Amino acid sequence: MEKKILVPTNFSKHSWSALIFAMKLYKKYPCTFYLINAYTSRGGLSEAMSMHKEDDEETNQSVSENGLARIMQGLSFRKENPKHRFEKISFDGNLVDGVEENVKKLGIDIIILGSPGDTAGINTAENNKISKITENIEECPVLVIPEKYETAIDPNLEIVFPTNLRIPFKPRELEPIIELAENTDCSIRILYINTDSKPLNKEQEKNKTELISHLSKVNTSFHTLTKTTATTGVHLFIESRESDFLALYQRKQGFFSRLFNKAAIEDIDFDPKLPVMILKEIK
Repeated sequence: MEKKILVPTNFSKHSWSALIFAMKLYKKYPCTFYLINAYTSRGGLSEAMSMHKEDDEETNQSVSENGLARIMQGLSFRKENPKHRFEKISFDGNLVDGVEENVKKLGIDIIILGSPGDTAGINTAENNKISKITENIEECPVLVIPEKYETAIDPNLEIVFPTNLRIPFKPRELEPIIELAENTDCSIRILYINTDSKPLNKEQEKNKTELISHLSKVNTSFHTLTKTTATTGVHLFIESRESDFLALYQRKQGFFSRLFNKAAIEDIDFDPKLPVMILKEIK
């Protein structure tokens, strides 16, 4: 089945790296990659567009269209996977609006974002381009790739998937993490942070059993940490195991929001230095 993947670009190194990562990640699948750049025709460059005009008469629209054309030319030189094809979208307006509009119009399966530097930049308190997309785009999963991240060639890759097991998952919500595990030969490590040092209640036990069953197509294990906060627990687990990916399930009131809750005083500023997949609640 063909995958439809939306890759925002501002013609920077990190957005190009995210595109290359995406092509490697989905090398087994027929895919259409939609490359979107946002600009504004109402004066001033969009926050999503970093290219400089070559002359004063060049419009923001032409900068956007020419930049996308150069990417397409670069891809043609590389002679990429014959299963992959590429489309370009030059959007007049805000990047978040452009992503949201095209996710719905094109039936996008996943958004892949490049993050500058060595962190994913997903902390919603930072109010940056990436956090705005991850927070505002509903029902479409997002994979954020730090610019400086390189996937190790290792048979023991793993995805850390923290959860409080308080609400059951729908099978469709978990499809992206299963695909990620299959594409990278990763194992999934379900991580439960037992902040209250209490045993799982009946509902949590049921949700645990169902979750493991939903993930039965891939190698999965269950892990528990006690006497720690959500943020610190996830950080320590990733650091101690040198994990390769982090998957987070985003609900308004759930584990995801606890990781970024500024009202709670945490001892670690959570900004992971590895690719992060954000799964979305499907209503």
